Amino acid sequence: MSERADVKRQLILDKATEVFAAKGYRSVTMKDIVEASGISRGGLYIYYDSTEEIFLDVLKSIDAWEDEANKNMVAKLKEAGSAELLLWFLKEQKKEILKGKNNLSIAMYEYAFACRQDGKNSGAKHKFETAALVLEKILARGNENGEFDCEDPKAVASNMMYAIEGMKVMAGTVGISEKKVDKELVYMMRQFMEVED
Repeated sequence: MSERADVKRQLILDKATEVFAAKGYRSVTMKDIVEASGISRGGLYIYYDSTEEIFLDVLKSIDAWEDEANKNMVAKLKEAGSAELLLWFLKEQKKEILKGKNNLSIAMYEYAFACRQDGKNSGAKHKFETAALVLEKILARGNENGEFDCEDPKAVASNMMYAIEGMKVMAGTVGISEKKVDKELVYMMRQFMEVED
């Protein structure tokens, strides 16, 4: 593909991401993406045949960006303590939660429900499991170096991720305040470390 085509495809993905974040997955049409991107209907169909195809590329693009960002951050924090790593991880989760209706969580869940019916893998489960695994490794490392007292890092990581995902859904549907998010994150950390309010 030419550089110009790559730029157009990225424009489509960027605008489609905004549309999916605002409207969810099910209600987005090709017309919505045409209007948001400013590309003609025919121009859009040169690159994509359906909203599902666009959504899957949006998810791939986000996953690639997150993987790269995580690698860079982990490299920078390799010498950091586990508490610093945990705070970075929770800060990133908090950003996602506070995006509220401007994140892709609702669209991802809608797509996951549709995929479950179709027997496809939506990627939402993989994203959740990857985050839980990263959190589990941070907690286990904290246990090893004496920063945390976490009896079962795997169970605690899983529990924390379920709570975080719940807050993302709440933020995208009925709303949640930053103060409430902070209170919940502090409560979670108290399971295995001393935390000041």
